Amino acid sequence: MNPFLSEKTRIELKKVHKKEPHRHHADRIKAILLLDSGWSYEEVAEALLLDDQTIRNYEKLYKDKGF
Repeated sequence: MNPFLSEKTRIELKKVHKKEPHRHHADRIKAILLLDSGWSYEEVAEALLLDDQTIRNYEKLYKDKGF
């Protein structure tokens, strides 16, 4: 997968992730960052203990609406 985030966006997402109190939201941020780093849906799902369809949904939501 090709990177789709700007460097500025990656930095902002990392800052938000550090302060995010809700695990679900933090997982969404991690998923987007890992996908942008070239990880596959399956790799991200395995690392976060989620279903790969959930990761696909996170990506679609991010690309459609952001966070």
